[in-house]
Amino acid sequence: MKALNVLVVDDAAFIRDLIKKSMRDSYPSFKIHEAVDGRKAQSVLKGTAIDLVLCDWEMPEMSGLELITWMRTEERYAKTPFMMITSRGERDHVIKAVTAGVSDYIGKPFTRDNFLGKVNKLLAKHYGLSAQESSKQASPSQDAGMSALMGGAAPAVQKSAAPPTKATSAQDAGMSALMGGLSASSPTSSSPNKAEAKPTEKTSNQASAKTKGSAKAKGIAELRFGAGGSARCVIKDINLQEMSGIFKREGDIPQLLEQAVLDIVDQEAGQVARINCYIRMLQAVENVADAETIKIVIRYVDDDPVKLDTLSRFIAKVR
Repeated sequence: MKALNVLVVDDAAFIRDLIKKSMRDSYPSFKIHEAVDGRKAQSVLKGTAIDLVLCDWEMPEMSGLELITWMRTEERYAKTPFMMITSRGERDHVIKAVTAGVSDYIGKPFTRDNFLGKVNKLLAKHYGLSAQESSKQASPSQDAGMSALMGGAAPAVQKSAAPPTKATSAQDAGMSALMGGLSASSPTSSSPNKAEAKPTEKTSNQASAKTKGSAKAKGIAELRFGAGGSARCVIKDINLQEMSGIFKREGDIPQLLEQAVLDIVDQEAGQVARINCYIRMLQAVENVADAETIKIVIRYVDDDPVKLDTLSRFIAKVR
């Protein structure tokens, strides 16, 4: 197989390591370079002929959008395949990426198979390399906007203020029990459901576990997991390194060390911080085999100062 130079650009070491491992496992002959932001990536590109760029969008010094814009003005990088890797999947972001000249787009969090499926397609298209076998194709939800835009059709990318999915609605049903005494005036809390069912024999232990310590709840956070799915999580504690909380189990639960994205909304400033993170701990709250309430601890891997500033303001409001 032809050896290529690949540049991985992301300010989060955890994400860079995931990408590098996936590439090395699948393409051992490739030489992998890395950079922590667009400015350092630019230096690598000037000194080494890079054949494929896998780049984050939101980074200090120089963003991924600024990097691809510069690359397309350079003759030797005018057609180099460039995949944007980002937690931002809104329609306007996809449009900006396509307009700037990206070759493909993948949203965080992502699965290994999804990521490699896209890389395989890029390598086959630009270098004629045979795509390796992947157990899964790229997920339709992440591909929809890019495919539509590339083909000239109307984009179908989920907006940041999208209505709740069925899974989210199901999670909402038990949210008031988890929230306990949390005030509805919390920056991210929703109004509790006034209709309360009487506890059954099956749920008596669960209700006790859910309400224990409920007065310490600090708000609601939206979590999206790498293997798919999401959860509305009741925050029990949050700081600038990690967050702990509980959520209602709906289908498969995520795995330890799995990628995740924490969506934090600063309503006053009108900003959304999508914090890249990983799952550090999972624990069943009820002492039963089919526990419905899961305690989770996530550790952030983002160093983006803008995101951390939004996170700091959120923490100041809910603590």
